[in-house]
Amino acid sequence: MVGLLVAAFDYSIMGTTMPQIINSLQGMEYYAWPFTAYMLSSTISLILFGKLSDIYGRKHVLILGIIIFIVTSVLCGFSTSMLQLIIFRGLQGIGGGILLSLPFTVIGEIFSPRERAKYMGILGSVFGVADVLGPILGGVITDTWGWRWVFFVNVPIGIMAVTIILYSLPNF
Repeated sequence: MVGLLVAAFDYSIMGTTMPQIINSLQGMEYYAWPFTAYMLSSTISLILFGKLSDIYGRKHVLILGIIIFIVTSVLCGFSTSMLQLIIFRGLQGIGGGILLSLPFTVIGEIFSPRERAKYMGILGSVFGVADVLGPILGGVITDTWGWRWVFFVNVPIGIMAVTIILYSLPNF
């Protein structure tokens, strides 16, 4: 749920932060590209890493997704041009796609069909929370610390998510 929350917040926070990013990196003509690169790569990774998780195990691929997301978040935060941000957002979308798909698959494997709906609902509520709080958090973080911190805050949350998954999720 924590990994899914990071990916869901990323969607809603970016909309609030983009005007500051555009202002800082001087890239108004490329305004839509960070979103487009992220969405394209996350859509592709949904399919690819879903199959890889069938082969190598959900836990390992989920941890890989969080690590990809954390590393590319740091790279996005250190971007010095719009081209760099677009490339790093595209790479971040790979991790984001893993984080958006695998939690639902894990729920399907861990819980019986009778319990599944309840836990799918709980996971689905993460998107509601992210849609409401994401723009607010994005504005507060950007106004307080700057737009780069929108990416850097993913690091401690991602590390916490990896730790929780390592110790609580069974190998399957």
